[in-house]
Amino acid sequence: MKISQQLVDEMVAHAREDVPNECCGMIGGRDGEAERVVRVANAAASPLRYEMDPQGQFDALKEIEADGGELLGIYHSHTKSAAYPSQTDVNQAQNWPEQVYVIVSLADRDAPDVKGFTLADLQIADAELDVT
Repeated sequence: MKISQQLVDEMVAHAREDVPNECCGMIGGRDGEAERVVRVANAAASPLRYEMDPQGQFDALKEIEADGGELLGIYHSHTKSAAYPSQTDVNQAQNWPEQVYVIVSLADRDAPDVKGFTLADLQIADAELDVT
């Protein structure tokens, strides 16, 4: 997925603002190129997992699709662990198996780590993030 540094910075800012809890949201765009990130409230309000607020998730998807965009990815943060999917992340991804999952790690608050993965069929695979 191609994504601008500005959108990566928006996800990192969201992650920092939601500490001590994980943040979450959706990435919209076209033809594999991200055009926007849309924040969604973490209904779990937990530092260990995220659960997208159902109404927020619906509204975010509507916003992404309003101008002909499509859902390209889902992002969330890890407040203290690496940018690598947990088993909970993998299990949750089965609801949206085709998306790129972007994880923002704040394990090192001064140097956030942002990585992408595909999580279809309960398998973790790297997904390239082409940051421009």
